[in-house]
Amino acid sequence: MFALFSPRAGSEGRLVYASPIGEADLYDADENALISLGRLNSPKGFKPICLSVAHPGIDGEGSMYVLNRYTGKSARQCFEVHESMPKELSSLMPPWRWRLLPPPPFLRQPGYRSITSFTAMVDGQGCATIYVSCDRGIGTYSFETAHPVTGHRLGFSPSEEWRHVGEWKMPFHGRAQYVPEFKLLFGFSPSSPNHLCDLHLSLSAMGGHDGPSAEPQTWQDLNLPEGEVWNPIDSPKLAHLGDGKFLIARSFEAQGPICEQFAVLTGIEMIPGVGDDDHKLHMVKHKCARVVFRSDTIQWVL
Repeated sequence: MFALFSPRAGSEGRLVYASPIGEADLYDADENALISLGRLNSPKGFKPICLSVAHPGIDGEGSMYVLNRYTGKSARQCFEVHESMPKELSSLMPPWRWRLLPPPPFLRQPGYRSITSFTAMVDGQGCATIYVSCDRGIGTYSFETAHPVTGHRLGFSPSEEWRHVGEWKMPFHGRAQYVPEFKLLFGFSPSSPNHLCDLHLSLSAMGGHDGPSAEPQTWQDLNLPEGEVWNPIDSPKLAHLGDGKFLIARSFEAQGPICEQFAVLTGIEMIPGVGDDDHKLHMVKHKCARVVFRSDTIQWVL
């Protein structure tokens, strides 16, 4: 597990890492400090879903939600959150804790294999909802992390309930990122070559049983060279840089006399259309760089 923690906390240099046995640490790059976060209640397997959420009313802090995609026999402990302790208990206990959450109800459904796509969206009151999609007719489920409560000392109360949104699924492979400036989700299409795509997925559409009606836009962010065979060796990665700018990382193995593994990093910018195309986005490619591996590969882009 490797994830960016609380990007809304005023610092984008806090990284969370967990070992295969569940020992977690936080590295603050700005302070050059390593902080132990304790041990998860249960290890979360290979490349778990990690989503950092900043709750309303808690300045500079948030929570990390971690979900095991491949549960096996540990389904009851597959989902948990790293959160701050209530103030009345913080003087008696560590300021943070890992707390188990209810597992998704679809884990025991026939045909379930894995979560195909996921994201988190924040409503107008600052409360985040996690969405996950599965194939084989399971569809999309939501998990509301918090809901507003008038008179509560924090202004909100944690939620611990899964809800079946509909039998449709989000048209992405892996994580989709919500970009408020465009009010769109961005991710990669599920079929090869996994083009960059977007989807207008409002919170009201999320609540509909039939799902969003608009078709996603797609863009080809990388043109492979003619006469060469580049085989993808990992899923593409997307990092939102702000102001409509993104970084895309794709890893390949080139076939030939020398089998070489490398990554291609592409900087792009999404620009709104004008006139008759004001409802569309146009992709502008900027710098593209090729990084050759010797013994390493890119696993995460944050």
